[in-house]
Amino acid sequence: MGIKQSKTTSNNKLKAKATVKVEKRKKFRSLRSNSNIQVITIDESINEAWRFTGSGKRIHYAKNSKYNNAVDKEVERLQKQHCFFKRIWQSNYSAPVEEKLRAGAKVLDIGCGPGTWTIEMAETYEQSTFTGVDYVPLFSQEMELANVKFLQANILDGLPFLEDSFDFIRMGLLVTAFNATELKEKVIPEIVRITKPGGWIEFMESDIQYYNEGSTTARLTNALSSFMKSKGILESLNSYIPQSLEGNEKIQKGIQTEEKTCFVGKWAGDLGKMAVEDIANGWTAIKAPLSKAMKMKSQEYDELVATFAKEVEQNKTSFKTWRFVAQKIGSTTSISDIITTTTTS
Repeated sequence: MGIKQSKTTSNNKLKAKATVKVEKRKKFRSLRSNSNIQVITIDESINEAWRFTGSGKRIHYAKNSKYNNAVDKEVERLQKQHCFFKRIWQSNYSAPVEEKLRAGAKVLDIGCGPGTWTIEMAETYEQSTFTGVDYVPLFSQEMELANVKFLQANILDGLPFLEDSFDFIRMGLLVTAFNATELKEKVIPEIVRITKPGGWIEFMESDIQYYNEGSTTARLTNALSSFMKSKGILESLNSYIPQSLEGNEKIQKGIQTEEKTCFVGKWAGDLGKMAVEDIANGWTAIKAPLSKAMKMKSQEYDELVATFAKEVEQNKTSFKTWRFVAQKIGSTTSISDIITTTTTS
């Protein structure tokens, strides 16, 4: 009798979950049929930037893309990367927007990739609406959550939103895709334009330099640094981002800067294991341009990355990551009244 009741309870729970899922799908379909809702579309001109090599790898070679990565495993890499940085920070954001998110906010994720952060946030804050945008369509076209949508767009061309549209805008690990002029004159002004007065802006970035690095790590980072300089891409993110934000007349003075130090390698436990995997995958993701810049054959480059993974164990290597939080002028409460500049490790 007890076993039958247990099975019945279990079946009822499964049916309840299935019903909720069906209702979410119905709600999403009804939203898509509403003429006032922007339906996800794929720009074929951007899809033309995708091609397949003889080995079956998918290549993105858009002319104005700073990195032309082989991305056959890019979605998986970015999903793991999200989990890694969330583990470092123990949260998905630092901006003081919790109350607003629970009440109902409009949120934009710029450079959303496969949409891992966007979807996770949408599941947590069902009263809020979330939009993910990316130049490359890695996100799914079949979305079951009614409070999420994805759009294909390039911020350098301007985003398809009206002024003062979002309560919270987030951009993570994307600043190195722009040069200094683009960040200061296009990216930040565009983000500020579509942020509501009193709304919040957050950048999360990671240092490309390592502490206690060995010769192999130094060789890779020096090559990356030279490559970035050749493209005019920024390096000193921890100083340039807050300076660029404060340089905008519509941003409140007093940028919140938070810093975390992450150790790399199995010696540092589970987080260290995640770190070495994420970084090694990152080196592999930029293999094509970096190996060419280093004048190395594919196998030589792979061996260098493998040596890096061993070297960090011996040297107790670490790196830093930051979050920069700014508020658009328009609120009666300034950022300095709510949060203070902090440095944690």
